[in-house]
Amino acid sequence: MSGPDIWIDRAEASWLDDLYANAEALYHKTSLPSHDHSHHLRVWNLCKVLLREIAAFNPGISESLVEGVLIAAFFHDLGMVYSTREDHGHLGAELCLKWFKDRDRKGPEKFDEVLRAIELHDRKDEQIQESFQKETPPEILTILAVADDLEAMGIIGIYRYAEIYLRRGISLEELGERILKNASNRFENISRACLPCGRIREYSRRQYDELRQFFEAYNEQLKTVAGADRILSGPLGVINYIRKPGRDKSELEGAGKEVNDYFRKLKHELDQARLQI
Repeated sequence: MSGPDIWIDRAEASWLDDLYANAEALYHKTSLPSHDHSHHLRVWNLCKVLLREIAAFNPGISESLVEGVLIAAFFHDLGMVYSTREDHGHLGAELCLKWFKDRDRKGPEKFDEVLRAIELHDRKDEQIQESFQKETPPEILTILAVADDLEAMGIIGIYRYAEIYLRRGISLEELGERILKNASNRFENISRACLPCGRIREYSRRQYDELRQFFEAYNEQLKTVAGADRILSGPLGVINYIRKPGRDKSELEGAGKEVNDYFRKLKHELDQARLQI
């Protein structure tokens, strides 16, 4: 077993159960599946993929770095329980501090870096997030931000974007363009950060293309229909089912093939939990 795998196993043995239980408890009374405890686990799974990929060309991966990434992954979106605004990272950092204080538990070696990563993970700023290099140890922030960006792509990303943007009050008419703009920025962030990681770039391209094509088709469908909020077929139908999660299952069974195919694929992807790319 390689160094990163040993450190991942040790970090999970020390932290994973407690961190997952904390995230699950916080989201128990908040219905936000796109950002709940299962999202935090998927982001950690993507972080593990990144750590192993980076370790192949960078000797700077350390046990303290792995531990810090795990902790940051399980607090980065906990602030969404209290606010779905884009600055929720600040709340997540406060929740992390409180968690350690309430349990009288010593913080990790890289605690300051962990808190910074939680607070700034949603900032897509080249001056904040550094690219992965062969000579320089990676930052917790960059690993977390890239993993979170990857989680925003593909079949899962379609659901995640739609739910949170609709929750923020973005209209059906604005939704597609707003998502495409943000997703493009995220894809550029991944591509810039992952220059030495060919397999990650290839995966992100496939996932980005899937999301991009969906919302381009969504925008085209919007131009051809009246009463967009009543359409239950095509990409718009998918979004309307996401928009009203309490719909009876029989309605979904009566929807078009594209809608049913999407939700079947979504279930499959969620079951896989981003363990592999």
